[in-house]
Amino acid sequence: MTATTNNYEILAPAGSIEQLIASVNNGCDAVYLGLDGFNARMKAPNFTRENLATWVDFCHFFGVKVFVAVNTSIKNDEFQSAVEMVDFAYNNNVDGVIVTDLALLKYCGSLPKPFEVVASTQLNVHDKYGAQFVKDLGATTVVCARECTKEDIAEIASVGVKVECFVHGALCVSQSGQCLFSSIIGGNSGNRGLCAQPCRKKYFCQNSGGASGYLLSTKDFCGLDVAKEMFELGVSTYKIEGRNRRPEYAGMASKVYSELFADKFQRHPKQDLQLAEMYNRGNFVYRGYFDGDNGEIVYPKQQNHIGAKVGVVQGKGFVSTVYVAKGDGLKVLDKGVEVCGAIATSSGKGFVTAEFSGKVKNGMEVRRTSSVDLCSLVLQAKRKVQCAMFFQAKIGKPQFLKVATNNAIVEVQSEEITQKALSKPLQIDDIKQSLAKIGDLQYSITDIVVDIDDIFVAKSQINGLRRQAFELLTQQVVAQYNKQFQTRSTKGFVPTEVEPMPKGNNCLAVTTTQKERVEALQGVADFVIYKPAIINKTHLEMQSFCYVDLPPFCNLQHLEASLCPNNGLVCHNVGQVQFARQHNVAYIAGSGLNVFNDSMAQTFADAKTFVYSHELSLAEIDSFKRKNGLTFVDGEIVLMKLVHCPFKVAVGSSCDKCKGAKPLEYLDELGNRFVIKRRIDKHCSFEVVNGKKLSVVGKLNKGGRYILDDGSALDHYLALNQSKPSNYQETQQYTKGRLYKKIN
Repeated sequence: MTATTNNYEILAPAGSIEQLIASVNNGCDAVYLGLDGFNARMKAPNFTRENLATWVDFCHFFGVKVFVAVNTSIKNDEFQSAVEMVDFAYNNNVDGVIVTDLALLKYCGSLPKPFEVVASTQLNVHDKYGAQFVKDLGATTVVCARECTKEDIAEIASVGVKVECFVHGALCVSQSGQCLFSSIIGGNSGNRGLCAQPCRKKYFCQNSGGASGYLLSTKDFCGLDVAKEMFELGVSTYKIEGRNRRPEYAGMASKVYSELFADKFQRHPKQDLQLAEMYNRGNFVYRGYFDGDNGEIVYPKQQNHIGAKVGVVQGKGFVSTVYVAKGDGLKVLDKGVEVCGAIATSSGKGFVTAEFSGKVKNGMEVRRTSSVDLCSLVLQAKRKVQCAMFFQAKIGKPQFLKVATNNAIVEVQSEEITQKALSKPLQIDDIKQSLAKIGDLQYSITDIVVDIDDIFVAKSQINGLRRQAFELLTQQVVAQYNKQFQTRSTKGFVPTEVEPMPKGNNCLAVTTTQKERVEALQGVADFVIYKPAIINKTHLEMQSFCYVDLPPFCNLQHLEASLCPNNGLVCHNVGQVQFARQHNVAYIAGSGLNVFNDSMAQTFADAKTFVYSHELSLAEIDSFKRKNGLTFVDGEIVLMKLVHCPFKVAVGSSCDKCKGAKPLEYLDELGNRFVIKRRIDKHCSFEVVNGKKLSVVGKLNKGGRYILDDGSALDHYLALNQSKPSNYQETQQYTKGRLYKKIN
């Protein structure tokens, strides 16, 4: 039995048992869930090793696939536990796993099929190179980076992998897999499922005429407009984001998108309203990044759920343009800014009374954030498996009952011998009535055929046969689905053993943004890294060899025409590594790859060197067997990388009147400073840099293998590596990052 007869899948969130039930009952084709570790939504209730099998069977009963997310960064001392979690899921008949760690992905890809291995969106795959890289490691499915355009999606599909795209829910403002904001600022890593969402806070732009508000908070994405185009591009899995949200949200999104696809993409106005009332930040962005840069993706006025407009305040209530039920949750906005919450205290259309939690004025906008009727519609939905029944009772023989679905049949018979009726024989309609009493069982009976003599049978006997038959049928429906997994075995499959790599000599990699400094750093630094603001042939033509630091969303076809023989690459995603390999270009595995463990470092064994994740402490780095990497010790910490244009949001810039030459400066409510800088290849991308540089001067007093920004600390680290004294002291505001304090 296959999970779905469709050539598409609606993949719904299942952050809790209640959310899983709502998603399944409202029509999804697959769910994704986390266990008690290594999943990117650790704050959700999640599932356990004790209850996973039960809920996998529940889903498989309806032909719904189950994917377990093992999609976080994994430390060295955790890697074996992550492998064991994959094995546990595999042996409990899950359909597949969603993975971020490349070494774990390779292990998953080595396990006997059927087993779907999904390369997480955290891997920042947005081109054919990235898709080929993860396919070669064993991925069967690629989740496109949220920032992909339609051209990017088509390119990924051309590689011959199954393509998955987000179709609904929250958008991260940072490029997929490229956010360190939460971990560096507060120690709670988004890459480990504990994001504290600093992007949802208020910021104040310090540039002349700059805005204030939620300048990094994105709207929610609603893919009703683009689902058909995605389908035509080759997308087969449509992912609904939201494992931390209410069950009603997951159920309604499953319902709406299942209906959209079943109706051949025929949209209905009510669908927008239904989705908006379940969860919606600042009205939906309907096309996301699909057509390229989207300056409308951020909503500065509000960072949480605003629902859908239903009317305006009037007196002690509001005038509603739609039917409102008593108990509906409401929110009052004034020019887009939240004033207070409210609850409807009467029902109807027109004037509706309400209890407001704050002071309101006539004319203010009233939006519904929770509908009693919609929530009831979603939570009361019951998915059913169709079946037909045949009952036979002949004198002198046991009673016989057969129940069949489209792929399973059970037959049961009574222990008692059927007796001839002494007076009034049992009627066919009475038997049908007894057989149809299936209670809360999630079956829909399409037909009941009864073949009897003039007999008497106690109704309790018929009821007993019915209960026995349906219990066996449920077991058989699930068994038929799980039959495809009988050949699975993890026996003999182990992760690739890590090959130790000694530290070797002390060395320095130095990054400069100034082309003229590249020549000056030759002979001083072991690796000279050039980080140009503009990626083109003019800027990349060099007299001496250097490594060019690439923006994570760099257009590689544009880069191909710009490289010169004296360029190596600092690669920040798997697509860039694949590009370097295919073009025989020397490369460094950069910080954007977030190398978190030895096994992942070994994935880049052909690199000239690699950069240990900025989220690791020095003690954790010291535990590596592969000691030939570089530790970032001094310079700018890039917290986030953006694809949308923040200048359009903060200072009203436009492409024809671009103000991106000068960085933006943001302050948060505590006065912390952040700087946004532009980089250009074929398109613009942006980096959010921490206002405090990273520095461990005075704390780190020995030589090593270090990467740092060109600046006043360079001579200090040269001295350390040569075991010479240095009296250098840091004069700027600085942070030690996570080098001396582990992240969660």
